[in-house]
Amino acid sequence: MGYLSGEARDRVRAMSLYLVGALVVAGTAVGVYAVLVGFDRVSPAAVDAVARTGDPHDLVVQYVGGSPGCGDPQRIEVDETADDVVVTAFTVARHATRQGFGCDDVGVLMLQTVRLADPLGVREVRDGARDGAAVVVRESVTDLVGEGG
Repeated sequence: MGYLSGEARDRVRAMSLYLVGALVVAGTAVGVYAVLVGFDRVSPAAVDAVARTGDPHDLVVQYVGGSPGCGDPQRIEVDETADDVVVTAFTVARHATRQGFGCDDVGVLMLQTVRLADPLGVREVRDGARDGAAVVVRESVTDLVGEGG
């Protein structure tokens, strides 16, 4: 800053202070929001089993979520190869960073249908949340619900 005039140096210092002040205010606002309102936390959920449906492209996925607000269904990702189908279920805890937030340990069975690009056929189904562990494939939704309930 030696080549700037005194007035220009003062302006650069003032702008630097404004920038630092704005960053501090924004960081404080995010921190206060996280503690008072809370951000959502998304977590992978273990897939217990899947069931075939009448359509060879559809699978009903059974996984364990949580009580309302603590393990709501968020999404299911499917990665298909010629040999297997990797299914990864995700749940979301709403406002999980809020101060005093807590969840019970009650697991709730969730069922959700996913559509495959190609029919399942003889491909193996694996759980993406458990490092590719094999998942049981039931022949019908009735078998799935009867076994899980």
